[in-house]
Amino acid sequence: NGILLGSNNTASNINVYNNFIWDVSAYGSTGVLVSDNSNGIMVNSGGGYNIYYNSILMSTNQVSASGTTAAINISSAITVPNSLNIRNNVFSNTQTIGTRYAIYSGAAATVYSAIDNNDYFQGSAPNLGFLGSARSNLVFWQIATGKDFNSISVDPLFVSATNLHLQLTSPLNARGVRIGTITTDIDG
Repeated sequence: NGILLGSNNTASNINVYNNFIWDVSAYGSTGVLVSDNSNGIMVNSGGGYNIYYNSILMSTNQVSASGTTAAINISSAITVPNSLNIRNNVFSNTQTIGTRYAIYSGAAATVYSAIDNNDYFQGSAPNLGFLGSARSNLVFWQIATGKDFNSISVDPLFVSATNLHLQLTSPLNARGVRIGTITTDIDG
């Protein structure tokens, strides 16, 4: 996992922002728990997380084709309503083997206080996300969450697989919204 969030506090008020995460890989297995597969961000326990302005690219395949990977994975152990605030992120998974998602949520939609203005890019995967069941595209993801209506699903056009700055022609340039005291992403 690029970043593992595992607080014992369900109201931790932890900010995770302006990170580049890439090239995370593992052997892979059939489960979706913290130690089963690779994930860009793994929200494993606790709550009160504010996840803003992160760019994640999962492009390195796992060894096992039976694995499930995600740019962000929210564990079913997250149960407190309104405990996740996820905005202005790029969740890109361009791996080509196994079951892969831009976002995987074992948690119910009620855990999201806010989830919006994100980019979910699934590459060649048949499904964009998982919440209760596989969601093939952004519309079905939005129906599942009841939120995320200002999010998009486009290739972010990173500079490279190891440089997650956006190209000048990226459709994500100037798409974020200001969030409290964290007003800009890593590109300004």
